[in-house]
Amino acid sequence: MNRLVSRTALPVLGLVGALSLTACSNAEPGRGTNEDHTRAVRISVSANSPEQQVLGELYSQVLQETGRSTSLIIEDTPREGNRLELLYAAETDLIISCTGLMLHQLDPERAEELSGTIDPHETHREFMGALPAHLTAPDPSPAQGCSVDVLEQQVPDLPQSIIPVYRRDLFDRAELKAISSVTYTVTDEELEGLIETAGDKSSVSAAVEEWLGY
Repeated sequence: MNRLVSRTALPVLGLVGALSLTACSNAEPGRGTNEDHTRAVRISVSANSPEQQVLGELYSQVLQETGRSTSLIIEDTPREGNRLELLYAAETDLIISCTGLMLHQLDPERAEELSGTIDPHETHREFMGALPAHLTAPDPSPAQGCSVDVLEQQVPDLPQSIIPVYRRDLFDRAELKAISSVTYTVTDEELEGLIETAGDKSSVSAAVEEWLGY
Protein backbone atom coordinates (compact mmCIF):
# COMPACT_ATOMS: atom_id res chain seq x y z
CA MET A 1 0.00 0.00 0.00
CA ASN A 2 1.20 3.50 -0.75
CA ARG A 3 2.82 4.81 2.45
CA LEU A 4 1.54 8.35 2.01
CA VAL A 5 -2.03 7.18 1.51
CA SER A 6 -1.95 5.22 4.76
CA ARG A 7 -0.47 8.12 6.74
CA THR A 8 -2.44 11.13 5.48
CA ALA A 9 -6.09 12.14 5.52
CA LEU A 10 -6.55 12.43 1.77
CA PRO A 11 -9.82 11.87 -0.12
CA VAL A 12 -10.98 8.37 -1.01
CA LEU A 13 -8.80 8.25 -4.09
CA GLY A 14 -5.72 8.58 -1.87
CA LEU A 15 -2.44 10.17 -2.86
CA VAL A 16 -1.78 7.82 -5.76
CA GLY A 17 -5.09 8.81 -7.27
CA ALA A 18 -4.38 12.47 -6.63
CA LEU A 19 -0.95 12.21 -8.18
CA SER A 20 -2.31 10.50 -11.27
CA LEU A 21 -4.91 13.17 -12.00
CA THR A 22 -2.62 15.08 -14.31
CA ALA A 23 -5.53 16.01 -16.53
CA CYS A 24 -6.84 18.24 -13.75
CA SER A 25 -3.53 20.03 -13.41
CA ASN A 26 -3.29 20.42 -17.17
CA ALA A 27 -6.57 22.31 -17.08
CA GLU A 28 -5.18 25.03 -14.82
CA PRO A 29 -4.89 28.50 -16.36
CA GLY A 30 -1.50 28.99 -17.98
CA ARG A 31 -0.47 25.37 -17.50
CA GLY A 32 0.07 24.78 -21.20
CA THR A 33 1.89 28.04 -21.90
CA ASN A 34 4.21 28.41 -18.91
CA GLU A 35 7.47 26.62 -19.64
CA ASP A 36 8.24 26.43 -15.91
CA HIS A 37 5.22 24.15 -15.48
CA THR A 38 6.46 21.57 -17.98
CA ARG A 39 10.26 21.44 -17.86
CA ALA A 40 12.15 18.99 -15.67
CA VAL A 41 12.48 20.10 -12.05
CA ARG A 42 16.09 20.32 -10.85
CA ILE A 43 16.46 19.09 -7.26
CA SER A 44 19.86 19.75 -5.70
CA VAL A 45 21.21 17.75 -2.77
CA SER A 46 24.60 17.46 -1.13
CA ALA A 47 26.73 14.38 -1.74
CA ASN A 48 27.82 14.71 1.90
CA SER A 49 24.27 14.47 3.29
CA PRO A 50 22.41 11.13 3.29
CA GLU A 51 19.47 13.08 4.74
CA GLN A 52 19.26 15.37 1.71
CA GLN A 53 19.81 12.53 -0.75
CA VAL A 54 16.91 10.50 0.67
CA LEU A 55 14.59 13.50 0.80
CA GLY A 56 15.59 14.63 -2.68
CA GLU A 57 14.78 11.17 -4.02
CA LEU A 58 11.42 11.25 -2.21
CA TYR A 59 10.45 14.55 -3.83
CA SER A 60 11.74 13.34 -7.18
CA GLN A 61 9.69 10.14 -7.14
CA VAL A 62 6.40 11.70 -6.00
CA LEU A 63 6.74 14.45 -8.62
CA GLN A 64 7.38 11.84 -11.29
CA GLU A 65 4.23 10.07 -10.13
CA THR A 66 2.27 13.22 -11.02
CA GLY A 67 3.77 13.13 -14.51
CA ARG A 68 6.42 15.80 -13.89
CA SER A 69 9.96 14.95 -14.96
CA THR A 70 12.79 15.63 -12.53
CA SER A 71 16.57 15.82 -12.43
CA LEU A 72 18.23 14.96 -9.13
CA ILE A 73 21.55 16.80 -8.89
CA ILE A 74 24.09 15.35 -6.45
CA GLU A 75 26.54 18.12 -5.60
CA ASP A 76 29.99 16.55 -5.32
CA THR A 77 31.27 19.92 -4.12
CA PRO A 78 28.31 21.27 -2.15
CA ARG A 79 27.88 25.02 -1.82
CA GLU A 80 28.99 26.10 1.62
CA GLY A 81 26.80 28.32 3.75
CA ASN A 82 23.45 29.50 2.42
CA ARG A 83 21.94 26.96 0.01
CA LEU A 84 19.24 29.47 -0.87
CA GLU A 85 21.85 31.09 -3.09
CA LEU A 86 21.40 28.17 -5.50
CA LEU A 87 17.81 29.35 -5.99
CA TYR A 88 18.79 33.02 -6.18
CA ALA A 89 21.22 32.20 -8.99
CA ALA A 90 18.68 29.94 -10.77
CA GLU A 91 21.16 27.06 -10.58
CA THR A 92 18.44 24.74 -9.30
CA ASP A 93 14.70 24.63 -8.68
CA LEU A 94 14.33 22.97 -5.29
CA ILE A 95 16.59 22.71 -2.26
CA ILE A 96 16.13 21.00 1.09
CA SER A 97 17.10 22.68 4.33
CA CYS A 98 15.68 23.46 7.78
CA THR A 99 13.57 26.32 9.13
CA GLY A 100 15.79 27.57 11.96
CA LEU A 101 18.93 27.38 9.84
CA MET A 102 17.39 29.35 6.97
CA LEU A 103 15.86 31.93 9.31
CA HIS A 104 19.36 32.47 10.71
CA GLN A 105 20.69 32.93 7.17
CA LEU A 106 17.91 35.30 6.12
CA ASP A 107 17.47 37.32 9.31
CA PRO A 108 20.16 36.54 11.90
CA GLU A 109 18.93 39.20 14.33
CA ARG A 110 15.41 37.77 14.44
CA ALA A 111 16.80 34.25 14.76
CA GLU A 112 18.82 35.35 17.77
CA GLU A 113 15.75 36.99 19.32
CA LEU A 114 13.84 33.72 18.98
CA SER A 115 16.66 31.57 20.38
CA GLY A 116 15.21 29.03 22.78
CA THR A 117 11.86 28.92 20.99
CA ILE A 118 10.43 25.42 21.04
CA ASP A 119 7.42 26.01 18.78
CA PRO A 120 8.31 24.79 15.26
CA HIS A 121 5.31 26.60 13.79
CA GLU A 122 6.48 29.98 15.10
CA THR A 123 9.93 29.38 13.62
CA HIS A 124 8.30 28.40 10.34
CA ARG A 125 6.15 31.56 10.29
CA GLU A 126 9.19 33.76 10.89
CA PHE A 127 11.15 31.92 8.19
CA MET A 128 8.33 32.31 5.67
CA GLY A 129 8.11 36.01 6.49
CA ALA A 130 11.82 36.44 5.79
CA LEU A 131 11.79 34.43 2.55
CA PRO A 132 11.98 36.48 -0.69
CA ALA A 133 8.59 36.87 -2.35
CA HIS A 134 9.46 34.75 -5.39
CA LEU A 135 10.27 31.72 -3.21
CA THR A 136 7.96 29.61 -1.07
CA ALA A 137 7.74 26.40 0.95
CA PRO A 138 5.05 24.08 2.36
CA ASP A 139 4.22 23.52 6.01
CA PRO A 140 7.23 22.05 7.81
CA SER A 141 8.03 18.41 8.42
CA PRO A 142 7.81 16.95 11.93
CA ALA A 143 11.32 15.62 11.27
CA GLN A 144 14.29 17.70 12.45
CA GLY A 145 17.54 17.89 10.52
CA CYS A 146 20.57 19.92 9.37
CA SER A 147 22.54 19.11 12.53
CA VAL A 148 25.95 19.48 10.85
CA ASP A 149 25.13 22.85 9.24
CA VAL A 150 23.57 24.12 12.47
CA LEU A 151 26.75 23.31 14.38
CA GLU A 152 29.13 24.67 11.74
CA GLN A 153 27.22 27.93 11.28
CA GLN A 154 26.59 28.45 15.01
CA VAL A 155 22.85 28.76 14.54
CA PRO A 156 20.79 29.88 17.58
CA ASP A 157 18.77 27.30 19.48
CA LEU A 158 15.73 26.95 17.22
CA PRO A 159 13.56 24.13 15.81
CA GLN A 160 15.13 22.74 12.64
CA SER A 161 12.11 21.39 10.82
CA ILE A 162 13.06 19.91 7.45
CA ILE A 163 11.52 21.77 4.55
CA PRO A 164 11.91 22.10 0.76
CA VAL A 165 12.12 25.57 -0.79
CA TYR A 166 11.28 26.36 -4.41
CA ARG A 167 10.16 29.17 -6.69
CA ARG A 168 6.55 30.18 -6.18
CA ASP A 169 5.38 29.67 -9.79
CA LEU A 170 7.12 26.34 -10.41
CA PHE A 171 4.44 23.75 -9.57
CA ASP A 172 0.77 23.13 -10.25
CA ARG A 173 -1.75 22.08 -7.58
CA ALA A 174 -1.23 18.32 -7.92
CA GLU A 175 2.54 18.72 -7.69
CA LEU A 176 2.29 21.00 -4.65
CA LYS A 177 0.01 18.45 -2.98
CA ALA A 178 2.57 15.71 -3.61
CA ILE A 179 5.40 17.79 -2.15
CA SER A 180 3.36 18.75 0.91
CA SER A 181 2.32 15.14 1.52
CA VAL A 182 5.92 13.95 1.60
CA THR A 183 7.02 16.82 3.81
CA TYR A 184 4.47 16.38 6.59
CA THR A 185 4.50 12.57 6.44
CA VAL A 186 8.20 11.91 7.07
CA THR A 187 9.10 11.64 10.76
CA ASP A 188 12.52 11.49 12.41
CA GLU A 189 12.20 7.73 12.83
CA GLU A 190 11.14 7.13 9.25
CA LEU A 191 13.91 9.32 7.86
CA GLU A 192 16.48 7.44 9.93
CA GLY A 193 14.99 4.17 8.70
CA LEU A 194 15.12 5.29 5.08
CA ILE A 195 18.78 6.27 5.40
CA GLU A 196 19.57 2.90 6.98
CA THR A 197 17.64 1.00 4.30
CA ALA A 198 19.37 2.97 1.55
CA GLY A 199 22.71 1.92 3.02
CA ASP A 200 21.66 -1.72 3.28
CA LYS A 201 20.40 -1.76 -0.31
CA SER A 202 23.25 0.44 -1.61
CA SER A 203 20.48 2.32 -3.41
CA VAL A 204 18.64 5.44 -2.29
CA SER A 205 16.08 5.12 -5.08
CA ALA A 206 15.24 1.50 -4.17
CA ALA A 207 14.80 2.39 -0.49
CA VAL A 208 12.51 5.29 -1.33
CA GLU A 209 10.46 3.29 -3.84
CA GLU A 210 9.94 0.57 -1.24
CA TRP A 211 8.91 3.10 1.42
CA LEU A 212 6.44 4.81 -0.90
CA GLY A 213 4.96 1.47 -1.91
CA TYR A 214 5.06 2.13 -5.64
